[in-house]
Amino acid sequence: MIKNVLIKLCFDGRDFKGYQYQLDQRTVEEELKKAIHEVTGEDNRIIACGRTDAGVHARSFYVNFLTASNVSPNGFAYHIQPHLPDDILALCSREVGLDFHARFSCKSKTYKYIINQEKNPHPIYRSYMENITYKLDYDRLKEGLEILKGNHDFRLFMKEDKEVNINTNRCIDDCYFKRKEDRLEIFFKAESFLHNQVRIMTGSLIELARRKTNLEDFRAYFDPESKVRANPALSPVGLYLWEVEY
Repeated sequence: MIKNVLIKLCFDGRDFKGYQYQLDQRTVEEELKKAIHEVTGEDNRIIACGRTDAGVHARSFYVNFLTASNVSPNGFAYHIQPHLPDDILALCSREVGLDFHARFSCKSKTYKYIINQEKNPHPIYRSYMENITYKLDYDRLKEGLEILKGNHDFRLFMKEDKEVNINTNRCIDDCYFKRKEDRLEIFFKAESFLHNQVRIMTGSLIELARRKTNLEDFRAYFDPESKVRANPALSPVGLYLWEVEY
């Protein structure tokens, strides 16, 4: 009997070239596919909730796959864990309907970007937080986040690729920031994001909060006539896929 199994994962993205398989590169998908094959003996097609770039981490990440294996769906996380590397953890698993699709059934994803504001950060944080010590105007940061909310054409907030012709309209359901001592955490929630969109939005917000960009220029990123791209993407080290909702 064919079953559709959903697995919840988390991973440390430091030593991966992202989630999606790439020839001669270490990826989360490749490691996961090998682990599932060890358990099922099948060449399973794995569907992911999305993609992450090289160096990006995930606190919550979902995949599903069809299998004829006799392994209990609830037991898959347990059975594949011994075959996974130390930087991937299978948290839990369960059976879902045959029409479930980890990507298209997703209602929203929340990303968190962590910025360390210490003058002399501990070296252990280098792969897990962006370090920014500039003085920031948090009122301006809040104003910028309010501008990003809602439906917009985010074509100037994505990685530039002239050969890709896609719909660049996205809806930011919510975005906000939290401060914890020397940490600044910025959250973005939406059904989907463009390539590098979160990192570019964060970089643009930081430039706004540094007063290197004014609010008028920030709003101009949504001007259909504008060709001035938003600020370059911040490093992937501070970015986490934080929550996925179905």
